[in-house]
Amino acid sequence: MRFFRLYIVLWFILLLLPILSCSPAEAVDASGCVSPESSDPSLISLAGAMRYYEDQSSERSFQDILDDRSVAWKPLPQIIPSFGFSNSAFWLKFDLCASRIKQEKPVLEIAYPLLDSIHVFGVADQSLVYEEHSGDNLPFSQRPIQHRNFVFFLPALEEKNINLYIRVQTKSAVQIPLRVYTPTGFFSQNQRALLAQGVYFGIILAMVLYNAFLFFSLREIPYLLYVLFTISYFSFQGVLQGLFQQFIFDSVWLQGHALLIFGFLSILFANFFAVSFLNLPARNILLANILRGIGCLSTLAAVLSSVFPYEIMVKMMLIFAIPSSLLIMSAGFKLWWIGHLPARIFAIAWSTLLVSFVLASFNKFGLLPRLFWTENIMQIGGVLEVILLSIALAERVNEEKRQRILVEQRLASSLEEEVQKRTRELNQALAQLEAANSILDEISHTDSLTQIGNRRSFDIQLAITFKGATRESSPLALVMLDIDRFKHFNDRHGHQAGDKVLQEVSRVINAQATRPGDSVFRYGGEEFAVLLSNTNLVGAQIVAERMRKAVEETPVPIDGESFFVTICAGISVYDPIAPALQTSSPEDIIRQADMQLYKAKENGRNRVEPSAEYFFDHRSVLGVSSK
Repeated sequence: MRFFRLYIVLWFILLLLPILSCSPAEAVDASGCVSPESSDPSLISLAGAMRYYEDQSSERSFQDILDDRSVAWKPLPQIIPSFGFSNSAFWLKFDLCASRIKQEKPVLEIAYPLLDSIHVFGVADQSLVYEEHSGDNLPFSQRPIQHRNFVFFLPALEEKNINLYIRVQTKSAVQIPLRVYTPTGFFSQNQRALLAQGVYFGIILAMVLYNAFLFFSLREIPYLLYVLFTISYFSFQGVLQGLFQQFIFDSVWLQGHALLIFGFLSILFANFFAVSFLNLPARNILLANILRGIGCLSTLAAVLSSVFPYEIMVKMMLIFAIPSSLLIMSAGFKLWWIGHLPARIFAIAWSTLLVSFVLASFNKFGLLPRLFWTENIMQIGGVLEVILLSIALAERVNEEKRQRILVEQRLASSLEEEVQKRTRELNQALAQLEAANSILDEISHTDSLTQIGNRRSFDIQLAITFKGATRESSPLALVMLDIDRFKHFNDRHGHQAGDKVLQEVSRVINAQATRPGDSVFRYGGEEFAVLLSNTNLVGAQIVAERMRKAVEETPVPIDGESFFVTICAGISVYDPIAPALQTSSPEDIIRQADMQLYKAKENGRNRVEPSAEYFFDHRSVLGVSSK
């Protein structure tokens, strides 16, 4: 809402300009001569005094016009003559009353810098007293008065009226906005006009520099295209107002072609700017290609403007400009409809420029009178357009910033959700991995056939329990068991029967290790190991004997038959408080248990052999004879 209020204020300020610059209505003297205005003595009125004649052959000289009494002079219906595009030469005439201009040299100004050829003749008493030639076909330095418009200082003759004849011929629109001032009035009006032009071009230049700096800072292509478009349009207006001829170049060729060149370049950069600003390739690729195509054709037309007639190229410029503007406006209003704020400002800016361009075109073709409004409408619309487009660019950056923030917030939220999801998945994977590791660890420590601890598990457990026994000064017993004549049984009944025996024996001896500190392992082949924590030799012998007896009494069913096997066992005990005990490491315990196991085998199998050293030591302690 604030933007629209600003827009209305800008229009209001610009509307004041023509009001401030308007002059009173002009009136002709009763004698038929033009004379100073009663309300503004600095301005000499031409209202109702001018006549015109159209020389369609464009070959008649001033003398022909002067001598030919049959020339049909017609009154001008409007103050400012406007004949559209024509190849004819147009003659204007009016009379200056000597008694009314107070011997000051009147100043004739024709405020249309694109007229090709202007001849001014002054006649007094049927004698030629003044002749001057100017126009766009002359280098600027050769003009009689070096001014952006065509200016002539007319003679002031005592007691003689001057009949002025003006011949105009041009390839551009035949508009002859002439006024006659006193010298003081001309310079005063000229200062006001220069001030207005300075304000206009100052605003345009400020917009160019501001957005050029933004482009170099942000590296955004729309800013570059906006700058190029504004420079082209700025140059177009500079040529149209005669300022470029006065300050930039002094070339007849450029004076005749610069307006078309800058006009076509304005269309080129306007189309590419609209495509980039509205992001049409992503929204409407067909419209984007059409605008780009018109822009490329405008570039070609700018090159060909020096070859084809001016009138044709001006019409071609309108053919390119009006459809392009309508297409750009339609795209802007469409995006406005869906709520794109930069597109709203863009559409208003472009509609302002289009309206001003159409009104100016109607003025050039003679469809509208040449007034302050119609003559300066492109500058008025141009000021509003460049300001609004600059605001639209700023709003576009803000919109992109808001979109980036929104996208970042969405990405952050999505990323947070994804992180949480991945964290959950990772935790699940870690739990599965931990479970798998636990299973693998269990598998790596479990004998696959008997499902009891394997040799690796035994070694680890022995080291742990040995350290615990040493630390706690408690006895540790190891029972080594071996199935009697297992190899013979295995060879006779087969490996599957042997596996069955191993499984059954491991089950039986494992069932006898009932305390929490008891552990059964398959040591290797048909050999088993039993660790008994906090168990002395007597307790170990009881457990081993129980195991031997349980195995002996348990049948092993194989293929419908029952088989009986026996085991023998060797016992070693580690007791940190027993002074006679020779073991000092886990390896010593294993070695002693193996020695006792071999003794059991040598002494007839199916028996238990305890560690003799430990056994006799404790018998001595208990008062039992070793004999």
